[in-house]
Amino acid sequence: MPLIPEAAAFLDQLAKQNLPPMETLPIEVTRRALAIGAKPAPNPPVLRQVQNLLIKRPDGTDLPIRIYLPTTSTPLAACLYFHGGGWVLNSVDTHDDLVRRLAAASDSVFVSVEYRLAPEHKYPAAAEDAYTALQWVYNHAAELGCHPDRIVMSGDSAGANLAAAACLMTRDRNGPKVAFQVLIYPITDCNFETPSYIANAKGYFLTRSEMMWFWKHYVSSPEQMHEAYASPLRAESLQGLPPAFVITAEFDPLRDEGEVYAAALRAAGVDATVRRYDGMIHAFMRRVQQFETAKIAIQEVADYLRRGFRS
Repeated sequence: MPLIPEAAAFLDQLAKQNLPPMETLPIEVTRRALAIGAKPAPNPPVLRQVQNLLIKRPDGTDLPIRIYLPTTSTPLAACLYFHGGGWVLNSVDTHDDLVRRLAAASDSVFVSVEYRLAPEHKYPAAAEDAYTALQWVYNHAAELGCHPDRIVMSGDSAGANLAAAACLMTRDRNGPKVAFQVLIYPITDCNFETPSYIANAKGYFLTRSEMMWFWKHYVSSPEQMHEAYASPLRAESLQGLPPAFVITAEFDPLRDEGEVYAAALRAAGVDATVRRYDGMIHAFMRRVQQFETAKIAIQEVADYLRRGFRS
């Protein structure tokens, strides 16, 4: 189907700005622009508390997290969230509004993780931060008002990649059990030749060249791109992973790898649900002010979790 009107209007407005390609700008320039744009959204949902905290990595350094407590005294689940940005950009601040809305809609505790960014910290630093945060939530579930068997790994784009990688890590390391994974337009592979990469190479917000640029900054060598914790689709086995809810967008270079990952999970005996948003583009969910569809998707995530924990 064609772009839905709200997505077309957003892209038209973006085109009129005539911005240079992101991959041609210094990283710090883009990071500063994103930080400036990360202003509190109007009419935020009501939460009981939002708290910034520092937890410890295995080497003793600090890993910042932000905890969102819903109004209910008995949260549905404890959900870790990892922001998108190609492992290079963004922060808990840029995704603050989205995570607030997910916490409120699902009546769940959300823990947003300020993982280390590339290229200053190459793979697998961010993935290891995701696993460290998972261990912390498991060990502190009671303090968060949740049971340790109700932990969810979630994220968007590169953050969904980290969520998926951490699910593989905890399976491989006999770590904390994860109940569900919510992967929002995830990066699951390093194949730039899929039909969705070719059809949506440019003109739909996220571009093929940007993704190649992100990967170049994330890994230290091309060989690392094929490792399972970088490209979860390339894992030798996907058996034993938690059930997944995968959101994709029709006009997104990452569409196919998200849907193929869900199919691979099902082939490995893992329950996986795909929800493709036709007519929509990458990163739509955190643009609630522009896209009514974002509100629908947030509620769908909440509904998926409610159904999952009732069963």
